[in-house]
Amino acid sequence: MNYAAIRLVTIGRHTSQPDWKLGPQRHDQHEIIVIVSGRQSAEIEGVTHNVGVGDVLWFPQNVPHAEQADPADPVRSLFLGVAWPELPRPPALRVTDSDGRIGQLAQWLYAERERDPAPARPIATALTQAIVAEYLRLATQPADPLIAQARKFMRQHYRRPLALDDLAKTTGLSKFHFLRRYRRLTGRTPMEDLRLIRLEAARDLLLTTNLPLKEIAPRCGLGDEFHLSRLFRRQLRTTPGQLRHRTPPPHPG
Repeated sequence: MNYAAIRLVTIGRHTSQPDWKLGPQRHDQHEIIVIVSGRQSAEIEGVTHNVGVGDVLWFPQNVPHAEQADPADPVRSLFLGVAWPELPRPPALRVTDSDGRIGQLAQWLYAERERDPAPARPIATALTQAIVAEYLRLATQPADPLIAQARKFMRQHYRRPLALDDLAKTTGLSKFHFLRRYRRLTGRTPMEDLRLIRLEAARDLLLTTNLPLKEIAPRCGLGDEFHLSRLFRRQLRTTPGQLRHRTPPPHPG
């Protein structure tokens, strides 16, 4: 496939109200929806997809689709309009981004929209191509079901206290069997992955909001700002303040 032909048309962020509903519509370009929080349903070609954190939808160009938020848990998402005439439709219209790669790339791409258009253009193109490539990889080589299920649960519930027992129950395995299998498949423990997911969520809030650290830490299940700062230094080799000051100011919307 010629990934060089991929072009980003638009990127935006959507926060829905509980009663949000969008009737059938179609677009001249592909639309990729990255679920950041909450839940929604999407109907494409008569099939309803119920999606939440960690899921990514692909609405093919010129194909009608409808969307509706879950009233009990309204959705927040990033959406990309992508032009790629070479691909009429992907192999699957929904994937689980269990490693969070698409989510990270989309957040980075969204932050880049504030930069000067000339230098941002090659970065935006490269990030868009990487998002499409990762989506197609997941569509054709899905992650191990146990890992995908556990990571999706982590992304949905990382804000609250979670223990290894909680994660194991989602897979129906004993705590020790779950731990051994997870580590064998990923090279990390489930709790290490949970910590990285929380750190990723904190980084996203730093890049897209003006919230102080004392508010970001508990929102991401990280206790307090001192714990958050320690994790940033250990995992990202930087501080929250240094990361925020290296990026453009968050969009007011």
